Amino acid sequence: MKNFCKPRSIRLNRLSSSFLNLAPPFVLVLSATLLQAQSPAFRNTSLSVPYVGSATCGQSGCHAGINRQYLPTPHGQSMTMANIPSDLARVPQPVTVFNSKNNHYYTVSQKDGDLYQSAYELDKKGRKIYDIAHKIDYVSGGESVGYSYLYQVGPWIMQAPLSFYAHSKTWELSPGYVADDPGFTRVMTTGCLLCHNGQPDPIANRDGKFKDPPFRFGETGISCESCHGPGALHVKEMHEHKYKTLLPSEIDTSIVNPAKLSPRLADDLCQECHQAGDAQVILPGKSVLDYRPGTPLADTIAIVKRPIKPEQRAEANRLETNPPIRGSLEQPLWWKNSTLELSKCYTASHGRLTCSTCHSIHHAPAPGEEKTAYRAACLTCHTAQSCTLKPEDPKRTAVADYCVECHMEKRPVAGIAHSNDTKHRIVRYPGQPLPEVAFEQPAPDLPGLLWTNRPANEPDARMPDLAQLQAYFTAARRDPSLWPLWFRKLNDLSKTEPENPTVLASLGAIELAQVKDNARAAHDFALAIKNGSEDPITYLNLATALENLGRGPQAEGVLERAAAAYPWNDQITARLAQRYVQNGEGEKARKLVGQFRAVFPEDPLVREAAAHLDSSAGPDPSTLPSKTNPVTTH
Repeated sequence: MKNFCKPRSIRLNRLSSSFLNLAPPFVLVLSATLLQAQSPAFRNTSLSVPYVGSATCGQSGCHAGINRQYLPTPHGQSMTMANIPSDLARVPQPVTVFNSKNNHYYTVSQKDGDLYQSAYELDKKGRKIYDIAHKIDYVSGGESVGYSYLYQVGPWIMQAPLSFYAHSKTWELSPGYVADDPGFTRVMTTGCLLCHNGQPDPIANRDGKFKDPPFRFGETGISCESCHGPGALHVKEMHEHKYKTLLPSEIDTSIVNPAKLSPRLADDLCQECHQAGDAQVILPGKSVLDYRPGTPLADTIAIVKRPIKPEQRAEANRLETNPPIRGSLEQPLWWKNSTLELSKCYTASHGRLTCSTCHSIHHAPAPGEEKTAYRAACLTCHTAQSCTLKPEDPKRTAVADYCVECHMEKRPVAGIAHSNDTKHRIVRYPGQPLPEVAFEQPAPDLPGLLWTNRPANEPDARMPDLAQLQAYFTAARRDPSLWPLWFRKLNDLSKTEPENPTVLASLGAIELAQVKDNARAAHDFALAIKNGSEDPITYLNLATALENLGRGPQAEGVLERAAAAYPWNDQITARLAQRYVQNGEGEKARKLVGQFRAVFPEDPLVREAAAHLDSSAGPDPSTLPSKTNPVTTH
């Protein structure tokens, strides 16, 4: 989960009158690695080089020492099996959480050395309507925010509705569940898992469905190869040249060494997971697994955000001192890279201040040593004399001369309860106005949006049109003023890429919802599926268009194909049950709904379908839940 991730008791450390002030002419002492501008050509960046797994890296005689040091770190423990002692210890007794919005009770408990989460609901007499439990398989997260829990239904990986929040030491609804509680049906996508598990092994075109085992080499945490790239070439050459010694001027190019990368490429390693945006778009022909350390992230993923408009400047500056609000102009705290880039420390270093200047992935500070480690990082550029407060000043002694306490405020994470995080914009004082770079406006080739990871030093770089289409679609759902740009881009692509499945599905959505041309919509949806679209929404929209044309049997066939591909999609299940009833196949409908509810009885849509099927008067097909309006395309 990217936000726990994404990513990911609240105490605000606001020292308005006790901020340490840095003298403007601070000293920069940049190491040789930091000053390095160019990257060697690492040869394992090719997609043809296989992975080998961290166990191979950690063998005796290779990197066993580093492996032992890395495994206990937050990245090494970013995902583990759920039945380890530390997880079981969080549930000495069952804990029940009630969601008053939907009357669901969720319980977490342990039994026979395994962790379980369950759901039930009570009728008016206090009797359980249903009671379903799922054994938890994996835990993801860390002590900085908390832990979320995952379980498998066959090859599908789902998120459980309860999370453990580290600061409050309480079990509560998982992030996002307060606004939208999907029960146990939230599918974990490859893109989300990739930021907690370095080796997910998904089934192609089935986001949320994984091979057996679901993670290559049995790895659960962030693997060595997540940052160093696939290791087969390095292993091969080390075996062939066991006793070769590199000269001081030589670099082993058989595997990526992040310390030898240019600052931009080094930060791309972190930006893949620690920098969100209003949209993250996979480039055409790519998958989220195609990114290789040592290559520009922009070759695989484009990250975009909405600009702060000139009339929003005062509001944006005001928000720098107010508690974060989800959806406001303030950049979310998990946008680490772009907030760091708003710092004078970053601009004064000309981009050479990188994530690794302060963070050592192999050697995370031991508990209790964090302040010493991060103060030392500040002093690689500044000096103790940079602080204009006298050493005996109470404002300085109150924070024990710890730079981060004053210049990188801890703030609540909007949308995640009981959590706070370090704001990576380094400021001189609280409420310091945003720098001019924060008000950057879009370039002519991408009106309305900022491409935050635009390739460096490539003035002619241009985001592919298909990626722009997806970026506008995602961002427009937050800012409707961007819809005209999406329509314009779609119109262009309908001429240049008329056979593309994304273009066809988008055109079909417009024809279905706005133009009301069901025949044309059905043609475009069917062609989108033929050309490779496997999006459940495309199947649902095609079924709707066919039903509107009176072609019920064909709609049923489409929904059966969709249900075979996505057996735990509630919209597909409810719609197919409706088709079966309309065709006089009530037993088929009951079997379908029963299979779904045996696993997810709390799902409201399929539960409503079951209620109609079980009514003594017999179901009226027109009243069965159909949700026939999912015309979104991505």
